[in-house]
Order: sequence, then structure tokens, then C-alpha cells
Amino acid sequence: MKKYIIKGLAAAALFVSFTACSDDNTVPSRMIDANTVTSVAKPGEVVFHWTKVTDPDFYYIKVKYNDPVKGEVMKTASAYADSLVIDGLYAKYGSLDFQFSGVSRDGGETSPFTVSAQAGAVAPSVVDNGLGETIKLTGDDLWTDDQEASEGPIKDLVDGNANTYFHMAWSAPSPFPHYIVVDLKKEVTGVTFTYICRNNNNHDNPKQITVFGSTAFDKSTNELSNATQLTVLSNLSNAKAATVESPHIISATPFRYLWLRIDSSTSGSNWVALAELSVTEVKTIISDPENEK
Repeated sequence: MKKYIIKGLAAAALFVSFTACSDDNTVPSRMIDANTVTSVAKPGEVVFHWTKVTDPDFYYIKVKYNDPVKGEVMKTASAYADSLVIDGLYAKYGSLDFQFSGVSRDGGETSPFTVSAQAGAVAPSVVDNGLGETIKLTGDDLWTDDQEASEGPIKDLVDGNANTYFHMAWSAPSPFPHYIVVDLKKEVTGVTFTYICRNNNNHDNPKQITVFGSTAFDKSTNELSNATQLTVLSNLSNAKAATVESPHIISATPFRYLWLRIDSSTSGSNWVALAELSVTEVKTIISDPENEK
């Protein structure tokens, strides 16, 4: 009878000892120094950096924060990491508080410290939504910095006649680049353009065109300013009377003026000659999460 009681007491003691250990998780004695934590704002994310701890006794670093949409979010980093990316954020959320703590293998946790940081802005995105209407152009809607005085007025680019042509200056040539600017008469977020090269054996065709868009244009400056580069078209056709169609060119930034910067010619001359030019609007769908509720 006594032997049975002793065993029972020993078993009970062991049970109490096990229970006490499982409830008393080990709190790490070391944690990264809050003063070494820095943050870098990138589009849609915050990147934290810190100085690693030598021989850490925590298992991982826990970072907890409140996302305005998702609620409480937790991210983790290895004890041997020195950085952590927090993504899925927006600049419109403002500064958020991020709580850092070290967690042991058995779940013990250091007292958290807080670092405040804000994500960088996410740029709008634009999606091609198909062709719109062809934009009706007249000679008054065109400009160039390099008109040949003796022939080929720029208005002939939009006269509907491929036997007439526009010619850049050959009698008093100047080095590239040269410009053809088109007033679209309204702001758009996408275009495609087509040009027909002159039916002439000289083949003074564009070889490379850099395409820009802007909301304003000052004819007096003869310079490209306050414009957004949209695309570069290279290795263009050298064929006589070639018809060249651009890809759909879309932009999240609206533009009214289409700048065709002629960077070089297929003939090697400092000028080009073109018979016709037409521009068609491309419809777009723009997503701007920073300005959406």
C-alpha cells in the first residue's frame, strides 16, 4: 500500500514539473538593436534592414502590423537575416507602426519595439483596350523644326495623297535629332500611328524614331521639354514607299501632343522624307490604386 502511494506521488510530481516547464517558455536574452533598424520605401513595400546579432538565441524575428484593409498581419525573418520586405502596401496608408520581437523555439517572445515606416507609391498601370477613332489632322496640327524651304511642306503629310510628301531640310541640313509634332487636339492615353515613305529611290526613310507625349507644346523653343518618353522604334523599313505602322503605344500619363523624334535615317543623310502620316487613338483602362478608395 505504501509503495503504491510513493509511486503515485512521484508521478504527480513529474506531471507538475512538466506542466510548469511547458507554461514557462524561454524568453530570448538577445534581440536585434532597435537603433540599427532602418527602412527604405519602395513602390508598394517597405524594406527593413538591421544589424544581425552574433550567436542569437531567438529562433526568428516576428514583425507585426495593422494593414488598413487586411487587418493584423505578421511577417517573419530568420535569426540570421539582416533584412525583411513587407509588401502589399500603398503610400496612401501613411505611416504604419511595425512591432519587432524575437521568438524562441518554444514560443517565448521578447518585449516588442516599434518602428514606423511608410511604403512608396504604386504607379498607375494601363491596359490596352482596343482601337478607337482615327484622329482627323490638318496641316495646322503639325509642326517640325526642320522644314526644307524649297519643297515638301509638312501639310502634305496629311493631305491624303501619297504622291505628295514632306521633306526635311536638305539644302541647309543640320544633324539629327529632328522633330515632327502632332497636336491630337485632345488628351489621350494611347495611340498608334502609320506613315508612308516617299516613293523615291533615295529612300530617305526614318531609321529610328523615339516617341514622346506631352500636355503642352511651345513652338518658339524648338526643343523637347516636359515630355514623357513612350517608346523607341528601331530598325525601321528602308523600302521604297514603305508603309510602317507603329505598335499600340499606351501611357498612364495622358498626353495631347505626340512627338516623333527622328534620330536617324536609313540613307545616312541628316533628313527624311515622308508621304503620309495618320494617327489613331488607342483606348485604355487605367488602374490607379493610390487614388482608389
